[in-house]
Amino acid sequence: MKTSTQIVTSNTDNNGDGIIDSRYSYTNTYDQRGNQLTSVSESDDNADGIIDSRYSNTTTYDQRGNQLTSISESDDNGDGNIDSRYSNTNTYDQRGNLLTNVSETDNDGDGNIDSRYSNTNTYDQRGNQLTDVSEYDDNGDGTVDSRYSSTNTYDQRGNQLTSVSESDDNADGTVDSRYSSTNTYDQRGNQLTGIFESDDDGDGNIDSRYSYTDTYDQRGNQLTGISESDNDGDGTIDSRSSTTNTYDQRG
Repeated sequence: MKTSTQIVTSNTDNNGDGIIDSRYSYTNTYDQRGNQLTSVSESDDNADGIIDSRYSNTTTYDQRGNQLTSISESDDNGDGNIDSRYSNTNTYDQRGNLLTNVSETDNDGDGNIDSRYSNTNTYDQRGNQLTDVSEYDDNGDGTVDSRYSSTNTYDQRGNQLTSVSESDDNADGTVDSRYSSTNTYDQRGNQLTGIFESDDDGDGNIDSRYSYTDTYDQRGNQLTGISESDNDGDGTIDSRSSTTNTYDQRG
């Protein structure tokens, strides 16, 4: 595969005496599509010819240009040893939708994973996202420390009907917070209603609610809009706003 290379060097003279006081350079390579394959950045803080820090990144792609892997390494003092490492691995379906993502961090470059994040997604036949599950392992011990999930449904036109998001902050299997939305549409796909509810502590009681209702003319122009907020979920409207629009024959 043919690649191209870009090399950039920056020199700094802090006091204008004609002597370089610091130097920074980076070298990038790209594939035929312009995707960055490698990047190496080096800093010489006192321009003595010795590298004081180095950062590198290596990336791979599939045939469609979707990023498969990315590995970033940092040498904070230029001694040739990796002081931290971050990696990212992705998989995709045939349409290019992201199926899985795994990110791992090695904070001290000792080869042991200090934290891990994973994400898994599913889609319908049209490419609309149905589910999203994210898990966090904060200390790299292999145990999930927190979990987040969302589930969506759609109508035949691809309009989102419902969405439910849940967070399990300590991964004990108990939902700590929940957010949901429900939408309706007219035959043209204009959104008629939207209801958003939040359960901040996962006890099954709604802590806040927001809703709106819109109407349209035959051309699809919005005629009215009413928004209402119930800040504490007690069923009493705490604030309301409304808009009314009129149009000429041209819309």
